[in-house]
Amino acid sequence: MKSGFSYMQFLKSNNILIIFVITLLSGICLLTVSVKAANLSYLSGNSNQIEFQTKKEDEKYREIERVCNQILRGSIELYKEGSYWSCARELIILMDYYPEYEKLDEVVFYLAQCLFEEDLLTSAVRMYKYLLNKFPQSSCVPATLLGLEKTYYQQNDYKLALSVYFTLLKKAPYEKELLAAAHYYAGQSHFHLKNYDMAINVLKKIDNHSDYYDCALYTTALSNLKKSNVTIAIDYFRKIISLPVISGERRNIIDNARLTLGYIYYELKAYEPAKRLLLDISEKHEHYQDALLAAGWSFLKMDDHQNVIKYLKNLIKLFPESPNAEEAHFLLGQSYIALGEYDNAIESYQTIVEFYKDKVHLPNILKKVSNSLDQEEDRVERLKVKVLIEETRLLDAISINGNGEEIPKHLVEEKKKLKEFRENLINNLLAERDNLLLMQENIYRLKQLTERSERRKDWRGYAEYGISRALFLKNMKISRGN
Repeated sequence: MKSGFSYMQFLKSNNILIIFVITLLSGICLLTVSVKAANLSYLSGNSNQIEFQTKKEDEKYREIERVCNQILRGSIELYKEGSYWSCARELIILMDYYPEYEKLDEVVFYLAQCLFEEDLLTSAVRMYKYLLNKFPQSSCVPATLLGLEKTYYQQNDYKLALSVYFTLLKKAPYEKELLAAAHYYAGQSHFHLKNYDMAINVLKKIDNHSDYYDCALYTTALSNLKKSNVTIAIDYFRKIISLPVISGERRNIIDNARLTLGYIYYELKAYEPAKRLLLDISEKHEHYQDALLAAGWSFLKMDDHQNVIKYLKNLIKLFPESPNAEEAHFLLGQSYIALGEYDNAIESYQTIVEFYKDKVHLPNILKKVSNSLDQEEDRVERLKVKVLIEETRLLDAISINGNGEEIPKHLVEEKKKLKEFRENLINNLLAERDNLLLMQENIYRLKQLTERSERRKDWRGYAEYGISRALFLKNMKISRGN
């Protein structure tokens, strides 16, 4: 009872305090609710503003992506048309403006492909490597590895080409056509490294439905020939020759096989089948004049001098500036002597002497020229890259914000505004580019001439001997009264 009385007394004595505490707590609760309501109201309004801003940015992002996709599609069409320079120019603009583009791996890939097609091999290697390092999970990786393998092969760096090939086998074990191309370049690399067994083993992986099948057969035949497996090599060459001609590319491979097999038969002293093969080669083949010359030698060995004269006179008529002309005139002289036509023989031999009348033996100069050609080719590549970049800068002459704050509509809608500004400059750049292409062509021809000049005999000595012999035989004929 005492304790209960005390408790009730305590409540009565503290009634005012309790009421005050309850009132205070109620006020705090109401204040909290009001603050929360105010915050919710503020956040709701701010959220709408953020949502509006985000939506606006999303629309701008989609617009940028749409324009970039349009430029990329147009660039790919240019690539398929073979307009590699124009394609590369568009892709560089795309990379420069919007490096966050979600399809940047495709942009880099096609740019590398264009650089390869334009013979800018060093630059192509850099772009292929950049893609592999920057986008290791890209669907473009297998094709990029193939491009890198081809580029190293073109640079005659066969060991690096093979190292890329082995990586490609792991990355794309089931991509049939891509692997066929990879097998071909790997086989070619082994061939140039004189790994003939490896070349044969790799090339046999290419089936007869592949575009690389014909070339694979030809390199396999050459590999067997290098191994002195002449019988097997001949079988492969015959297999190639028996293929139906379904394209210009196949016709070219077949003619290569005919030419090589014709040479083999000639060395085996089988002159009849040799001349048949050589005369079946198309007039459009790049080595047609070599085929005519070899056929002339075959007829000479068969003592068929009328046909020697027929085909070699045709060679001289078709290719008057041919490096084979000297040798053709020499064979004509031989046949004319055999037929007793000494004046014609002397005329043929004298033609060879005239070839060398103003010629000087320049082995040292040829060597210096040959050594400088590679350096000149490097300079051409650097200049071509410079021209491409400068032309790209001109096309990008209207200032744009690289942070994606502006939509690059001028790239597709306002290029006409650049016309007057850049017309003369681009014409100059195109002229420089054409000069560079002409320089490359001249370098290639000079390189061929240098290599051939180092291999060829000096026919003047033979011609002078032929003239002496023809004069002697002619005098002998006159002295006999014939």
